[in-house]
Amino acid sequence: MVEDEQAVIEWSEFKILSITPTEARVAQPAVSPDGRQISILIEGLTARTDITAQATAASILVGSITPKIPARSTWSAMRADFRGQAVLTNGARTTIQLGLGRASDSQTLTTPLPCGENNVEILRSLYSPVEATLPDSESGEVTYGAITISIMVTVASTGPESAALVEFDSIDLDLWTR
Repeated sequence: MVEDEQAVIEWSEFKILSITPTEARVAQPAVSPDGRQISILIEGLTARTDITAQATAASILVGSITPKIPARSTWSAMRADFRGQAVLTNGARTTIQLGLGRASDSQTLTTPLPCGENNVEILRSLYSPVEATLPDSESGEVTYGAITISIMVTVASTGPESAALVEFDSIDLDLWTR
């Protein structure tokens, strides 16, 4: 008996809707063989302040990508792991807002580190349900909406000796299907 070929999820291009700083780049996502997991690599998405520069800075990435789910599969939920690092010295502060999905499924992380040299690895996971149309009455096909992913980072130096650097370098997206 031959098993049915496994359904493979196909992806659109990752569309950048907004990015700051302008030199930040997003590589073409790496996709697992079955298409259920993708990694989006980011370069230059940093927010930095230091003694000689401005006291506040921000970085923003908002993008969307659309999966094409095979007809014999049902997409039920998704998870995104956002990865980065932060170095905050002498009271510098950061606010990080992460978003996944099309609704208000987002988290806000505020990380004040009061003094000294602190290097914090950032790994935050967001979960989101799926938004889909009802099955077409003739074809039975279900249409799924685009996935919107956002990262917004602000940093602030609180005095002449404080400095901050926050950078995000990747997003791993995992789709749950049945």
